[in-house]
Amino acid sequence: MMQIVQEIFLAICFSISFDYLIGEPPNSIHPVVWIGKTINFFTLQVKKGYRKHKSYEKIGGSVLALSLTSTIGIFAYIIIIIIPSLPIIGTITFIFLSTFILKSMFSIKSMDKHVKDILNDIEKNDIEKARIDLSKIVSRDTKTLSEVNILSACIECIAESFVDGILSPLLYYGLFNIPGAVMFRIVNTLDSMIGYKDNYYKDIGWMSAKMDTIMNIIPARISVVFLVPSSWLLNQDWKNAISILKRDRMKTESLNAGIPMSTIAGALKIQLEKINYYKLGDMHECITIGKCKNALKLTKVATFIFITCFLVPLIIFLNSLGWWSIFFGR
Repeated sequence: MMQIVQEIFLAICFSISFDYLIGEPPNSIHPVVWIGKTINFFTLQVKKGYRKHKSYEKIGGSVLALSLTSTIGIFAYIIIIIIPSLPIIGTITFIFLSTFILKSMFSIKSMDKHVKDILNDIEKNDIEKARIDLSKIVSRDTKTLSEVNILSACIECIAESFVDGILSPLLYYGLFNIPGAVMFRIVNTLDSMIGYKDNYYKDIGWMSAKMDTIMNIIPARISVVFLVPSSWLLNQDWKNAISILKRDRMKTESLNAGIPMSTIAGALKIQLEKINYYKLGDMHECITIGKCKNALKLTKVATFIFITCFLVPLIIFLNSLGWWSIFFGR
């Protein structure tokens, strides 16, 4: 069993190193890109199939979300069962394949790069370019956003990405290995592609949105455990983070997004606003480029705390219960 744990630790270390040193794999071999193409293909098929029966779109979308997630999850499980049993190359192949897949399921450097590109645009006083770059990471209309609104949206994205881009995939990896991380990423990709409430997606994406909400419930709530100590370590206002969290966490339409966003808003002593939707925190200080950079630092330190103080102990604890022996069958 200790060999399994060592393999898991190596995959975590290698994948995080891969993320910091290289970033995202090329689109041609990126699993999430291929998952996205698959989702797009089947979404169009469901849309065509139920064009004359709109009331059945919710059923078709639910079948799509459930079957795609379970099918690929089972396939991933079969792979991690078979590969380690191969003679000589089994363990090495397992570690490198796990590293590649796991890295593709989370993203630390990518959000950092997107946000810094936007900050560079603002520093150059190119507000139009900043709006265009922001539109790549948010679903809201960015064409008329002011500099403050752009910076607010960046910090909101940083907070949300900490949960669904880092915490959730790594947590599900810690619980269920590669199949857990893969299934979460499929659900999250489904939600980001079709989980909208407009007339086109509201039925077909209903199940995807629900599944994403459910899978992020625990990660979103434990995110506070890592963001608050991170605030303290970086000399931010951790007490205000807790105060604003208690007051504003339910102001967003999402059951989960308001938790990390309000915590970071409180820590930075700023007010985050999505026009006509919500305001989180109080404007004790102005939103600046420096505040955005501090938000990035907060999530990086929180990620380190999560991995070292939670994820690693969780894997060791599960090993002590014989979980990995049950899961891998060896």
